[in-house]
Amino acid sequence: MSQSEQPQLRVIIDDHAQVDPGVLARLTSQIGHSGNTATVMRAPIEILEAVISAQSHGPVIVIDSQLVTGQAMLDALIRGQWSTNAALVRKGVSQHFDQACRVANKHVLSVASSVHRVTQPSHEQLGLVRIGSGSQVREALVAARGYVSELRSATAMTDMLTVILVRAALPVAPLEPTGMCERATSNIGEVIVEADAQDDEDIRMKRALRSNDGFYSTFVLRKLSARVTMLALKNGWLPNQITLASLVISAVAALFFATGSHALFIAGALLVQLSIIVDCSDGEVARYTGVSSQLGAWLDAATDRVKEYALYAGLAVGAMSHGENLWRLAMALVVLQTVRHLSDYNFVAVRGVRESALVVVPLSQSVDNGVASAGSLMDASASLNSRRAIYWLKRVIYLPIGERWLIISVGAAVGSPRLVFNVLWFAGLFGLAYVTFGRVMRSRRWKHAQEISGCEILERQIDPGFFMSWFLADGSHPLAGRFGWAIPSVLRLVELGVIASVCRYHHIGYLWLFAVAFHHYDTMYRALAGFEFPAQLARLGLGVEIRTAMFVLCAVSFTAPLNAVLLIGGVYFSVLFVGIASRQWIVQLTSAK
Repeated sequence: MSQSEQPQLRVIIDDHAQVDPGVLARLTSQIGHSGNTATVMRAPIEILEAVISAQSHGPVIVIDSQLVTGQAMLDALIRGQWSTNAALVRKGVSQHFDQACRVANKHVLSVASSVHRVTQPSHEQLGLVRIGSGSQVREALVAARGYVSELRSATAMTDMLTVILVRAALPVAPLEPTGMCERATSNIGEVIVEADAQDDEDIRMKRALRSNDGFYSTFVLRKLSARVTMLALKNGWLPNQITLASLVISAVAALFFATGSHALFIAGALLVQLSIIVDCSDGEVARYTGVSSQLGAWLDAATDRVKEYALYAGLAVGAMSHGENLWRLAMALVVLQTVRHLSDYNFVAVRGVRESALVVVPLSQSVDNGVASAGSLMDASASLNSRRAIYWLKRVIYLPIGERWLIISVGAAVGSPRLVFNVLWFAGLFGLAYVTFGRVMRSRRWKHAQEISGCEILERQIDPGFFMSWFLADGSHPLAGRFGWAIPSVLRLVELGVIASVCRYHHIGYLWLFAVAFHHYDTMYRALAGFEFPAQLARLGLGVEIRTAMFVLCAVSFTAPLNAVLLIGGVYFSVLFVGIASRQWIVQLTSAK
């Protein structure tokens, strides 16, 4: 959503601290520079009534008058996209107990105020809350009228409003600051000088970078992609255009690999690195300009899969020119990466539901309901993450895309596709075993009921055919158990594993394997966004059990050449799952904007 498309916005300054008029004038000026006007208020009930009045017409921002930050950071906070309620927080335990909060799994789970306390705080509130529109939010605010009207002491309403939302079991996203951002209670003049001395352009660029990248991406790729991003901003390139440019570069690299020429292997290796640098840039441009979208996120993720599997195919073709048949390794990697990625995304989604499940807590209760331990092993692992070296070692073991593509480039540069496949296979298998062990240990302690199990996300991914649909027709929720997050990956392992096993000496089957793997990615992304795969396309896709059974019958039948069947099936599923389904999803996302 561009700035011009932002909904009507009301900004309220909570001046309960009665700051110096010059400080207040600075904040008001910054808000005006961002394209909005601010109303200054002090009484808690007055602020609450103003929020209730404005919230039904659009989002509301309440800012503590003690908040000191630079113009670039404030612009990002005010102009940011509106998907949910949000609060500005910073990691670390606050020196002021009334400004503490607890954050986990990208959710604010508990918040302190002048009369509320947080157990095991992890973050501090910095004095800004963004309140979205919606009937549930309005109901929570209206219900708090009586409580707020009885407050007698000066109260920071940015904190109290966040308490109201969280204790009404409404989601609140944590907003992390960049650069100088303080709720200054002393030496405010010095803090302002430091904030004004910041380079706004540098702050905007830092906010454009991802904060949870892998080791290689963080310390190498992002430093190079920042230059591409500045070039893109200067020339007005759109994020989706950059995504498609990265796809084209990878396609050329795959073609170079397919030649089998050592010189072109080296050229392809360099193009792989260029492709991922450009790929990093699309998200940076989207975050910098504020034009990120669900369509762009899907396009970025979907093309990543196409690029990676095209590179595997190119390497396998190139190896054939040297007398090596590496298709079975290439297919094994497709199976491994698909199972890994689905496991990653689904576990994170289910963990977010189960471990960040909010329950209604009355405002009259001074202390929250406490924190359940994830288990001694998981608690120890989380504690070790505070050590920088161990944190980055874990990130490398996880084998994110930057590391995988580095392996592809290095192996291709030395002219050995077999080296690429073997390293990716063993490193990927080790990484999968490592993370799966941790997830199983963590899942063992989940005891939530079905309604907060996240099973609806998983059940959208079953991809049932006629027989499984009949089995599921009773309305049961077979994936509501604590290990339900693993079931979609197991189903994918069975189907893709059968295809890869049969086709290890029939490389034409790679097309069928790719199309089905892409379909499962697509289905997962839709499920995470709250959508079902279209029923009509699902029927044409036959369903996981019928597709698998049909494939096995084709493999053991002698009525038609297997390669012909694999080619026909591969083309059919590619057209259906990659072509038609992608077009339908793009149209759906575009029309929903």
